[in-house]
Amino acid sequence: MRRFTLFVVLVAFTFSCGGQWPVLQCVAWANMIREYSEMVPLTQAVEMTFSGRYPCELCKAIAQKKQEENTKLAATFKHEKKVVSPGLVVKACSVTITPQFFVVRSSLFQTRSDTPPTPPPRFA
Repeated sequence: MRRFTLFVVLVAFTFSCGGQWPVLQCVAWANMIREYSEMVPLTQAVEMTFSGRYPCELCKAIAQKKQEENTKLAATFKHEKKVVSPGLVVKACSVTITPQFFVVRSSLFQTRSDTPPTPPPRFA
């Protein structure tokens, strides 16, 4: 059960960091190599896959989605900077301190007057 939980957490972390795109790209490359190797030798199929001249529909869709994600991310970082006057900051940060009085009991600070027993008691 612990391994399954760790696996689920790892998958969730990977997807939250955008890890689905490399996984989908690997799936697309494997599919492209399989399709191209049916028409040409395997070495040429691998070369065609990674050259970038013959992208498949999945590769195009992945590139488009990654571009859309990057533009959304860039749009969230663009925000208007607001200038706050120092007077407002001082008013917002001022704290009213009310004096608090504590009652100190003198019995808490009394010393003991009895001496310890001699010799020390023995426990069985």
